[in-house]
Amino acid sequence: MGDASEDAERRYVAWFHELDAWTEYWDVYHPETRGRFYFGNGGDEPGLLTLILPRGQRPAPFQAWTRMALGLDTGTRFVEEIHKPGVAAAIREIDDLVSGIFARHFRDARDASVQQDYLKATFRFATDTLPPAAERDARIAASDPRKATAGRHTLDGDLMWFAWALELEGAHILDDGSREALHALMLAGVAVGCSANFAWRGHRRTRAEYRADDSTARLLHDRGTVWARDLHSASEEVHALYRIREWGRA
Repeated sequence: MGDASEDAERRYVAWFHELDAWTEYWDVYHPETRGRFYFGNGGDEPGLLTLILPRGQRPAPFQAWTRMALGLDTGTRFVEEIHKPGVAAAIREIDDLVSGIFARHFRDARDASVQQDYLKATFRFATDTLPPAAERDARIAASDPRKATAGRHTLDGDLMWFAWALELEGAHILDDGSREALHALMLAGVAVGCSANFAWRGHRRTRAEYRADDSTARLLHDRGTVWARDLHSASEEVHALYRIREWGRA
């Protein structure tokens, strides 16, 4: 699943680089945003992610999503939290940004070849097998806490896979249907990426059948292909993976 041409590999790197440039590394690449698409600048810009993701606190949408994923309620509370005006506006603005970046690097999420391409990209990202981020690493000072990961295109914080799913599920709730294919594909990417990341890099527990081997890579490819065409099944798999992370069983 991880094989890709040099052109595809460069595109995968560019996709993840641009996502990070607007979020975690906003101060380096987009200082004009003042951290709007992250957790703010510590001053006049609070940041959109502050409304939905944990950082020093557990916002109501995050609490509602975790209860839904754990099967502790039906998800009605999550829907209610997503529809609150400030949260809804934040989710829509983030979704607009991400969908635009996706279109530049992958084009149409309804295309089967694009789905395969995106799943390969996410697998490489999850297993930390993309080329190094040398340019970004050079920009980050040795004293910066981001230095440890600045030189790699990957994700080390295991909870962030589920934070990504929360944003996508929230965007789907607010969507008029025009981005369902994109949300389904990206949720499938979370399910594949989270599973691969935990199996290859050992960050957390995942399904017992997953190992860091070619057989698992093929299995995730096949499952991801199905999830990418069915948002509900992709969402259910992410929830199951969260239960395994928390409880050791789905």
